[in-house]
Amino acid sequence: MGLSALSSEQLSTGGEVGSLLAFKRSSIEADPKGFLGNWVPSSSRPCSWNGVSCSDDGRVTKLDFTNVGISGHLHISDLMALASLTTLLFSGNFFYGNLSSSAKFCSFEFLDLSLNNFSEPFAADSSFTSCSGLSYFNLSHNSISSGSLKFGHSLSQLDLSGNKISDLGLLSSLLSNCQNLNLLNFSSNKLAGKLESSLCSCKSLLVLDLSNNHLSGEIPPAFIQNSMVSLKNLDLSSNNFSGNLLSFDFGVCSNLTILNLSHNGFFATGFPTSLTNCQSLETLDISHNLIQLKTPGSLLGKMKNLRQLILAHNEFFGEIPAEMGGICGTLEELDLSSNQLTGGLPSNFVACSSLFSLKLGNNQLSGSFLDTVVSSLTSLKYLSVPFNNITGPVPQSLTNCTQLQVLDLSSNTLTGNVPSEFCSRTPDSVLEKLLLPNNYLSGSVPSELGLCKKLTTIDLSFNNLNGSIPQEIWTLPEITDLVMWANHLIGEIPQGICIKGGNLRTLILNNNFITGTLPKSIVNCTNLFWLSLSSNRISGEIPSDIGELVNLGILQLGNNSLSGEIPAGIGKCQSLMWLDLNSNELTGPIPVALAAQSGLIFPQDVSGRHYAFVRTRGRPECRGDLWLVEFEGIRADRLANFPMVHSCPPTKIYTGVIAYSFAGNGSMIYLDLSYNHLSGTIPENLGSMSFLEFLFLGHNNITGEIPFSFGGLKSVGVLDLSHNKLQGFIPGSLGGLSFLSDLDVSNNNLSGRIPSGGQLTTFPALAYENNSDLCGVPLPPCESGKGHHASSASVRWKKQDMTVGMICGCRNGDI
Repeated sequence: MGLSALSSEQLSTGGEVGSLLAFKRSSIEADPKGFLGNWVPSSSRPCSWNGVSCSDDGRVTKLDFTNVGISGHLHISDLMALASLTTLLFSGNFFYGNLSSSAKFCSFEFLDLSLNNFSEPFAADSSFTSCSGLSYFNLSHNSISSGSLKFGHSLSQLDLSGNKISDLGLLSSLLSNCQNLNLLNFSSNKLAGKLESSLCSCKSLLVLDLSNNHLSGEIPPAFIQNSMVSLKNLDLSSNNFSGNLLSFDFGVCSNLTILNLSHNGFFATGFPTSLTNCQSLETLDISHNLIQLKTPGSLLGKMKNLRQLILAHNEFFGEIPAEMGGICGTLEELDLSSNQLTGGLPSNFVACSSLFSLKLGNNQLSGSFLDTVVSSLTSLKYLSVPFNNITGPVPQSLTNCTQLQVLDLSSNTLTGNVPSEFCSRTPDSVLEKLLLPNNYLSGSVPSELGLCKKLTTIDLSFNNLNGSIPQEIWTLPEITDLVMWANHLIGEIPQGICIKGGNLRTLILNNNFITGTLPKSIVNCTNLFWLSLSSNRISGEIPSDIGELVNLGILQLGNNSLSGEIPAGIGKCQSLMWLDLNSNELTGPIPVALAAQSGLIFPQDVSGRHYAFVRTRGRPECRGDLWLVEFEGIRADRLANFPMVHSCPPTKIYTGVIAYSFAGNGSMIYLDLSYNHLSGTIPENLGSMSFLEFLFLGHNNITGEIPFSFGGLKSVGVLDLSHNKLQGFIPGSLGGLSFLSDLDVSNNNLSGRIPSGGQLTTFPALAYENNSDLCGVPLPPCESGKGHHASSASVRWKKQDMTVGMICGCRNGDI
């Protein structure tokens, strides 16, 4: 067939085949899933190709490569040649490049390049002005840092969030030509500097999100005032803004529905009265600032459309004003936590019939408002009032809140019994979390809790509970977190635990009087992350197949009566960070397999968990120098007065939130096998545990020499090998341990000169005393002809405080 006989449709589709194949050649470097396998030259039409959609007349209108794993340098000009291509969905791939283009025409309308590998600065010719119909452009979650982008007047939504953009100039240039832009998302970048009032000249802008950047200084009043003309959503949260909130003028905010100024540094000498002009406002979040005022009840009470009011983490003081009850008609979420509020919740809040989330924690609230006010809020799903001064029993009237899913009354001064009525009086209870730690509750754990079949979390720690944990609780079908440490509980852990499937993630029962053995069936609890049974009366052996707990991160069995050998299978616990077996009756050698533990730790299993790190050192009879305890709802002052073990008083307490900080796959950071009857030599391969920060092997019957390989413990801060039968020299390799702040090799049979390299000579004589023939600083000088040792390598070192690699945000205090 001659060229003149081809129809226009055939010419068009043939050209599109060529353009798409040209794009495949120029832009696709890897297609691991074979997604483009049917993109072949022999096809006369591309409409049957993977990812291609066509119009009724056979023109290519959309390419959808979402999450197919393709990689390559994107030459977007090749696709601009497709005259009918309006939609490009390339999210979730590995494209890179600078998006340069010289095309004179472009039919794109919807362009999604999010979640790729774009990191180069935008090229000087990164212009999409030729795309006269482009209305949506998403480049979020890449690694772009700078450059210039130009668009036509048609653009209405632009998302550049989750990149590394640091230059305000890019933001300024985009906003200088934004006649029809109604959404601009620059959140989670690295924007730094001060905003200018000229940045908000976009009269059609409905959503402006500059949250999670490094913007600083005062926000120009004109910026707020000009922004409000059309804005519905203004999010400036999580920056370093400062200034007086009173200076803001909200005079033209009639369309604003969401205002988020949280996580900044704003203070206030008064509340801006012009905020009452924002009568469409549904969400007001000024949490995590420095506002020190009485709560402006008369002003907030006039916001008749508020659904979400968040004033948490400021310094609001005084009583909650009754005038705030004026917002009850629409209010759904109220968060006043972490302030300095006193009194209770005013009685007129009983009218908040739509309120489903109430957070009042970390204040100084008192009185009977739970009974007289909160129990009338029948729509309530989340009630959080921890760390206040509420007294008396848990009100039974709270069972009126039949939709309650979370009840958190931690760290008050509640007395009486653990309430069972939430489960016994409410058929088909929806309660998921019951959090009552650090109170003064007594009696037994009610078996009726087993009727709440949706319970996932029970925390009754730090009370005065006795008796055993009812079987009905062990068999709750959804239970994931069972936390009851520091009570007077007795009984045994049932032998059939997790036989019918185990959802348990945390089982924390330390500091009780639990007896029996560690059930063999516990290895079926394969989701376990934190298992703490320390300071009980558990006997028997550690199950040999404990290595089946591949998600186990923290294992604490210290101060019990466990016997037998440490199972080699424990080396298969690849997520193990913290292993404490101190003060038991364990025998046999230290397993070589401990060092094989590879630490495949996932951030979501570690980060965000509250902990307390307690040092109890002080008297020889105090065993277990260091304790890691769960600390979600416990007051630090109460913990300070709690005898951890053998009535040893804490000497220092660190509290904070666990954070993931391993550069790669983590490994064990804490290993305590002290105060047992272990024998044999120290495995040479323990020196390969380069993440290890605490190693306690003291008070055993270990023989042989200190391995030279211990020079590989590059992160170790505390090393205790005391009260064993070690002999030979102290290896000079220990001089290279620059983080070592606490060493104890006393009460062994060591000999020779203490190596002079590093900081080994800076420790006190107590660290080396009671050895057979050890000499040199800090001990008396070696006699002539004595004191030779294997190595005295001199190294450069810097003494540093002991740290814990997985924890941050610490607060500490001497007790």
